[in-house]
Amino acid sequence: MCGIAGYFNPGGQAGNIKPILDLLSHRGPDFQHIHTEENIELGHTRLSILDLSDRGNQPMKDPATGNIIVFNGEIYNFKSLREELASKGHTFNSSGDTEVLLKLYGEYGEKCISMLRGMFAFALWDKSKEQLVIARDRLGKKPFFYSQSSNGFIFASEIRALATHPDISRDVDVQAIDLFMSTGCVPAPFSIYSDIRKLPAAHYGIVNSQGLSLHRYWSLDFRAKIECSENEVLESLHSQLLEATRIRLESDVPLGALLSGGVDSSLIVALMAEAGSKSIDTFTIGFHEKKYDESGHAAKVAKHLGVNHHVEYLDPAQFENMLPAVVRQYGEPFSDDAALATMLLSEATRKHVTVALSGDGGDELACGYSAYTHVKLASTLAPLIGKKVLPEKNIASAFSSNSTLGALRRKMICKFHPEFKRILRNEFKVARHKNDIYRADVREQLGQFTLNWMYDLSSQACAHAHSPAERLLWMDTVHFLADALLVKVDIASMAHSLEVRSPLLDHELFEYMAGLPIELKLKGGESKYLLKKLAERYLPKDILYRRKQGFSMPVAKWTSGDSADFTLEAISQATPFLQHFFDMDALNKRIDEHVSGRKKHKNFVWNILNLALWAIEHKNGRV
Repeated sequence: MCGIAGYFNPGGQAGNIKPILDLLSHRGPDFQHIHTEENIELGHTRLSILDLSDRGNQPMKDPATGNIIVFNGEIYNFKSLREELASKGHTFNSSGDTEVLLKLYGEYGEKCISMLRGMFAFALWDKSKEQLVIARDRLGKKPFFYSQSSNGFIFASEIRALATHPDISRDVDVQAIDLFMSTGCVPAPFSIYSDIRKLPAAHYGIVNSQGLSLHRYWSLDFRAKIECSENEVLESLHSQLLEATRIRLESDVPLGALLSGGVDSSLIVALMAEAGSKSIDTFTIGFHEKKYDESGHAAKVAKHLGVNHHVEYLDPAQFENMLPAVVRQYGEPFSDDAALATMLLSEATRKHVTVALSGDGGDELACGYSAYTHVKLASTLAPLIGKKVLPEKNIASAFSSNSTLGALRRKMICKFHPEFKRILRNEFKVARHKNDIYRADVREQLGQFTLNWMYDLSSQACAHAHSPAERLLWMDTVHFLADALLVKVDIASMAHSLEVRSPLLDHELFEYMAGLPIELKLKGGESKYLLKKLAERYLPKDILYRRKQGFSMPVAKWTSGDSADFTLEAISQATPFLQHFFDMDALNKRIDEHVSGRKKHKNFVWNILNLALWAIEHKNGRV
């Protein structure tokens, strides 16, 4: 795992990327190097995981082709790919996965990307074609930010580092502000800066003298189904998940696991033991407030599985000291409240191991969210309703109506077409805030931008899945997983030079599960049915079938209780920035309603607080 950066200028010399690379040192504290030739400059900061010798250092050059690569991630099937390449006459100087990827491209070109099983973001200079090939893994586990202008193409692993380059404007994208207010993150391909974009998951790009061209190389599809019994599925799922876990145990440094006590992480720890791991160290975060604390569940699982368990507690008093630093680390507005706990957990885990397996992805893999079980009526009527997507004008009309009839239309659409529920319920609620607090010129500039973005996401879901639950699942995988959950984990873990691997995010597992009938994923009203049935082989039922708790924080208390002054002070300091977008009288009225307890605006105020803290860091030049 590491940090990568580069500058390609087809028309002249590349600019200096050393300042960018220095800001990525936490991602790779073991080695740093920059390679420069002609109009390309590539840089790498290394966290040594495989082949700890100098032969694994990057940027890495293929002497046979002159191609050069900077690579962030892990290719879990690199050994089988290495054997295939060796059979074709390729020889290797190192024992890691980077050289395999470099030579794989030399053999197959861009087609090699579809052969990779792992998490990755890389840039490869193709010397003979004088082009830069960039790529990101299928589910978006590793980040890739870039900026392109007449001065060239610049990229980096983190937005905070990339934004420091003098060729890049720090002007804020108002559309990104609007998306953040609705989703709590800035989804790809957008970023908070107008000049910076994110390479979407499952895409690669070609950069040459004509500019950048983007290509999708993978897409999850739920439409084609296989016929199988439950027992057949459980045996196949066990085999595939055990293999996905086993190949993620490859490491030349200490390895452990993140354990929350939920189904996903508990199952992974059990499979680690089955795959041959000895003396497993597990790590969890605890809270002094019982409502948010899962450490007792994790301790029970750890005792049952016989692992070495470690607990780190987050004291609410740490909130005010931690949050500004966390906001700064993420580099753009990001309001997943679990980022604080994930940051603390990563710091504690890194004291013992360099690599940790996690249970991330189980909800998206196996229908774990309660929303998937709340679509019974739509599922029953799906064959009658058909596969047509509701026209955008119908959704926009229902969205904009404030009448009683409009409310009824929204309710009925949500019942029959739950893929539009996030527009007609979630965004409908947020839009009331936004309409009141945005400046008139900002409202006019934005129009219905986020509604249109959400409609496009919903309509794409209809094109990739027939059942209502799987349409929601597709949206969560493409958006929430890639733009929020995986961003949270990557930034928090790499801030402390910790590599996190997630067997449940194996793309072959996702493809297999997508082909299963929905009736096997949601059975008897039980979400995540198949993973729970599989986990019964290892864990007591009272652990597996307890109420889902989630990794959440006491946000309402932090923004309206003892920490209300902290919230008000942050918004006051950020007013010079906020007033470019918001009517401050209207905004402060909403804040006062929440802080005083007259009305509950928890999510809205939490988003504004995180935006305000980011604005303070932006003003001071730290993001």
